[in-house]
Amino acid sequence: MKSLRVAVVVVALAAFGLAGVAFAADYYVVKKGDAMSVVDQKPADEKSIVKGPFKTKDEAEKAMKAAAPTKKPAKLPTSGC
Repeated sequence: MKSLRVAVVVVALAAFGLAGVAFAADYYVVKKGDAMSVVDQKPADEKSIVKGPFKTKDEAEKAMKAAAPTKKPAKLPTSGC
């Protein structure tokens, strides 16, 4: 009878462990001020979300780099020299 209890406990722990993997964090690209960053929890302010959710942090970082605005070079004066 004791071995049955141990088996049930082992199976229950394995099930909880697998469930933890299934509920892994999602990643979001968020903007705060002029800076963008990757976070592992959904922000309370949904307006700050630029992209997401992503399953991996790597995917979110790639999306953040793709969404980053490119800086335009400053215009040089064409007259006055």
